[in-house]
Amino acid sequence: MAEEEVKEKSGGGKGLIIALLVIMILLIIGIGVLVFLLMSGGDKSSDEANSETEMHASAEHGEGEHAEENSRAKTYSPKFKQFEPPAPGSPPVYFTMEKFVVNFNGDGMAKFLAVDLKFMSYYPQLVGEGGEMEHFRPILKNDIQRLLRNQHYNDLNTADGPDKLREEILATAKKILEQHNIYPDLLEDVYMTRFVMQ
Repeated sequence: MAEEEVKEKSGGGKGLIIALLVIMILLIIGIGVLVFLLMSGGDKSSDEANSETEMHASAEHGEGEHAEENSRAKTYSPKFKQFEPPAPGSPPVYFTMEKFVVNFNGDGMAKFLAVDLKFMSYYPQLVGEGGEMEHFRPILKNDIQRLLRNQHYNDLNTADGPDKLREEILATAKKILEQHNIYPDLLEDVYMTRFVMQ
């Protein structure tokens, strides 16, 4: 009889251990599900916070779709230097370069190319008086002069020759800005106020 009692006690102990293990596993699963729900809910709330921030940011420059049309503000990577966005409807600002007069390959028709340039942006911190481009004036002058010296009369003496040159000059300026951690698309365009081959 004593042996039967010992067997019953040991059998009951195993059942209790199994029941406790099942309860522990269910608790661990429950805690895992709870943590998952809290974390996914936290992502949702941070997404909502981001959308609220975006809505506030766009509201600074006007209301609704018209704000997009009137605002010249650009959104860009934080790896670039950040500037205050221009006010909606603000006029463009220009950065004037000194006159460029260079010898170029005139193919016997011309020897000199003279160009005056104005770079345009809506960000006065970039092109305005004392703006960032002022710091790059020597680099811009060097690279643009090299570009102008490598031009050919036959290429420039076409209907779209000056426009292609403008695109090359703008690309050169944007490359310089990007090398100095300034978002290149803040510089919108370049205009030639003088273009003479003689």
